[in-house]
Amino acid sequence: MHVLKHLFNYVLQRKSLAIAVIIFIFIAQIAELSIPILVGVTIDQILLALAEERFEVIIVVTGVILIIVASVIRGLSYFLGRWIGYLQGEKIIYDIRKDLFIKYETSSLTFFDEHHTGDLMARATTDLEPISEFLVWGERILLQASLTYTGIYLVLFMIDFRLFILIGIVTPVLFILSYFVSTKLGPLYFDIREQYGKLTTVIQENISGIQIVKAFNAEEREKKKFDQENFAYFNLRAYAFKIRSIFLPMILFVVNLLITILIFAGGYQVIQGEISPGLLITLFTYFTMLAMPTRFLAFSLIMYQRVSAAGDRVFTLLESPTHLPEVPKAVKMLKITPTIIFENISFSYDTKETLSDISLTINSGEKVAILGPTGSGKSTIISLIPRFYDPTKGRLLIQTGESTHDLRDMDLKDWRQKVGYVHQEPFLFGRTIAENIAFGVPETTNEEINEVVRITQLADFVNSLPDGLETIIGERGVTLSGGQKQRVAIARMLLRKCPIMILDDATSSLDISTEDNFQKAFEQYLDRSQSKQTVIFITQRLSTLKMVDRIIILSRGQIIEQGTHNELLERGQIYPLLWKTQEAGLVDIKLALEKIIQERS
Repeated sequence: MHVLKHLFNYVLQRKSLAIAVIIFIFIAQIAELSIPILVGVTIDQILLALAEERFEVIIVVTGVILIIVASVIRGLSYFLGRWIGYLQGEKIIYDIRKDLFIKYETSSLTFFDEHHTGDLMARATTDLEPISEFLVWGERILLQASLTYTGIYLVLFMIDFRLFILIGIVTPVLFILSYFVSTKLGPLYFDIREQYGKLTTVIQENISGIQIVKAFNAEEREKKKFDQENFAYFNLRAYAFKIRSIFLPMILFVVNLLITILIFAGGYQVIQGEISPGLLITLFTYFTMLAMPTRFLAFSLIMYQRVSAAGDRVFTLLESPTHLPEVPKAVKMLKITPTIIFENISFSYDTKETLSDISLTINSGEKVAILGPTGSGKSTIISLIPRFYDPTKGRLLIQTGESTHDLRDMDLKDWRQKVGYVHQEPFLFGRTIAENIAFGVPETTNEEINEVVRITQLADFVNSLPDGLETIIGERGVTLSGGQKQRVAIARMLLRKCPIMILDDATSSLDISTEDNFQKAFEQYLDRSQSKQTVIFITQRLSTLKMVDRIIILSRGQIIEQGTHNELLERGQIYPLLWKTQEAGLVDIKLALEKIIQERS
């Protein structure tokens, strides 16, 4: 019922189409149910005329014309009902798929931490297939079958109550069989959908990580993993088909039993003169008509179990509270670059705490470097600034002039336009270099793109390409080196002219010479800027520390040292030891810090 409720809400959005389908199917069923009556009456009239030796052609012609008219009405109504039903079903699937995509686009990163990419893809594609089938023809067939059953049994009730009772004793067997099978197939189809999600996840992970798989000679291991999930999926589907294969012949057996009862009882009544031969033919035609709707009804019930399993996955996902909460009258930030205040902030992924009671102020226009060993909370602390996550405890405050607001009270879309973010492993689209750089800034000029290309030291590389900025870089930027991808991502951020810029180890793949040239050009860019810009670095390079105003060292989710380069050299306990590692030829800050902190503890 949970799934039907959601589907009904989508049907109401297309209610004009739904009403049209019902009207045309109803007309078609009336026409179809009238044909056996017309055939029976025509036969009785012919037999009566022969018995009275007054055969008239008009009797046959009238009957044939009426049957043809009813058939034409039936055919035309079925065509319109099926065509409109198809449009209705496809438009509803279009609406559901659109809602799913919006859900993915607007969900917090916690949502993606909890779901595999392959499973999310399955819910937006293959999980919608059984729903589409049900809406396109299952819904219509169910309506047709219901009208056929109702019409036939209503006619039978009016013609002969004894036959109605006799047939009515056997009919419930159909519904008992359908209920039994539905209770078996329902949980089974849910397991099939879940297993399919696991299977697509394995495929997606292997395609995305094919270089790692090959580098570690893990092809055979991944094949075994895929075979395991694929075989589990095969077994579940095979068992479902087995149940269906047993169920459908049983349904047909019951229908044939109904026809046999009718022939026996009806034939006896014809012999006794209680009903006419034409009426027996009408009843026989009706019950042969039951065979197809009964099969369709059985298929519809089986289909509904598939829909229930797939729809439960889709609609549960749509219902899940994955959006970051926003206040009704959110605050929009002024053009002034704000001060960012971490007020006693803690953060946990599930039960694992990664930040513990952090208090920190990043002033407007300040350049800050955050250092720390692996797992110290560096990426977590900067992920809170664009509000990818909300703190578990404490508040992240945004201060502009005399106004101070909790980040949760800020307009999220407006705020994220003010924050530029470059990840260590940036994502690039399989489009041109120019499109990747201008992503999110549709109204930009070639001069602006060329300027950020120059700052990020990409000019020589771009000029060496036959198509220059119009070169397509392949899916996820596969045709670029790590350093080139990072510089394209930095250029993309610079083009947005954000007052707050975050570089999460964004130059780690650059060689020393290129990084030095970029830093000089970046400094000049900041100096030329008409407004103050706050820059936050996470870095593994000590050379980056020379250009920042303050250095913050994290360990196990807490700040253990902070200050300027000179201040920390004079009174720091960790930083002086870190700086001395240059003399030993160690330039990886994370490894050096980890070693220093372990030795001191």
